[in-house]
Amino acid sequence: MRRTIGLSWIAVAGFAAASVGLITVLYQGVQPFNYYGRRFGFTRVLPDATAGIALFVAGTALATAICLFDAPRMAQRRMHRLDWFFALVGVLAIWALVAGFFESGRDRWVWHLACLAVLAASGWYLWATAVIRLRAGTLAQTIFWPKVFRTLPLRQFAGIFVLAVVVIATLVLVAGAQSAIQSAIRADPYYDLRLSWWLFSEWGTKVGLAGLTLVTVAVLCRSILSITAAKEAAVEARLREERFRAELITNLTHDLRTPLTSIVSYVDLIAKLDLPEPRLTEYTGVLTRKADRLKGLINDLLDASRASAGNLPVRLQPIGITEILSQVAGDFDDALTGRRLTWIGPPPSGELVWADGEHLCRVLENLVGNAAKYAAPGSCVHAELDRSPHWLRLRIANRTVEPLTVRPGELTAQFVRGDASRSSEGSGLGLFIADRLTGLMGGRLTVTVDQDRFTAAVELPVAAALPEPVKR
Repeated sequence: MRRTIGLSWIAVAGFAAASVGLITVLYQGVQPFNYYGRRFGFTRVLPDATAGIALFVAGTALATAICLFDAPRMAQRRMHRLDWFFALVGVLAIWALVAGFFESGRDRWVWHLACLAVLAASGWYLWATAVIRLRAGTLAQTIFWPKVFRTLPLRQFAGIFVLAVVVIATLVLVAGAQSAIQSAIRADPYYDLRLSWWLFSEWGTKVGLAGLTLVTVAVLCRSILSITAAKEAAVEARLREERFRAELITNLTHDLRTPLTSIVSYVDLIAKLDLPEPRLTEYTGVLTRKADRLKGLINDLLDASRASAGNLPVRLQPIGITEILSQVAGDFDDALTGRRLTWIGPPPSGELVWADGEHLCRVLENLVGNAAKYAAPGSCVHAELDRSPHWLRLRIANRTVEPLTVRPGELTAQFVRGDASRSSEGSGLGLFIADRLTGLMGGRLTVTVDQDRFTAAVELPVAAALPEPVKR
């Protein structure tokens, strides 16, 4: 740190020497500065012009070499992390402003020294920070507008509008600075510059308003960037929370499986014993049913966490959807008959879809099982196929005992059930798992509710029409 501070002071001394050399050249041989040099007595103190040129070159070379040598350290300072665009525009505006003050106080030597000090400090800062940023490779990182256009791309109207405003305001500022400087230079002993008038009519309207426009646009864009960053941080936090919840569920289900396996094994052993106590047989049956239900819940939790995290392998291949649907419906014959439900499926067809056989079977099991649990007893469960050029839609519809009050989008969330009383068996994960598995296969699951009519539709790419599945 001490070395950095020491080198910085040496660089400042080099720039100061270069400034003295440049002032010497101006006041010794350039009109009208040499007139004021003789008037104020500067020529008696300053060396000749040749020495001034040598001092300027030596000071500039020394300061520049130090900036190049210590650029990685100097680039960490706040003054070299300021926005490069606004530093450049700000220095230009300052030079235009100093021109007016310089001309207004040209008869006072103190005014000369003050204006020259501001010009030298701003000019050497611009030179030094450009050298340091280029050497350290931080120039592109310290320009504000590329960040804006990454958030507001030029293919959008907002990006085009911001770019147009920035370009126009910058051009107006540059032209205004040139006009203000020329207006100040035109002043002479017979045409004294009225500083207040010049500040308002020249610098204020031509440079100040353009700079204010750039600052205003930059502030608004920074607010947009802050809102976007906060939104991205919130999304990332939600994703982290979901990943944590999925990992928690996965670990929990693994921990529950070990004692549950022991319980099921011992219940099975008790059931195989020929014990005379009839109530023991009844209790064993209850334990078996509850253990099986708990085992199914644990499996659902594990599948839900894997599907949510996208950790399930997917092997897409052409599959006949009506054949798998018929097999799944056959597996639920007892459940459908027990509730006096009539299954009306689509006729056999050779329709092939791109799907993973195991995942598709699980999706259909969840949808048909959902209908078997919640359809109104004595009603019908309809399954229909609709085909578009590239997509095949399977709709499974049934009527519920009571009208559903849950929004369709909520039914595919975790642990949400249409049965608000939760009197029937179910984990509230069936539609969630079906939705995630369908998404992993490149399809889409949609749920619609119309009073007591519930419809779940699965869309999958048609294999016969496409050499590979279409991505949504």
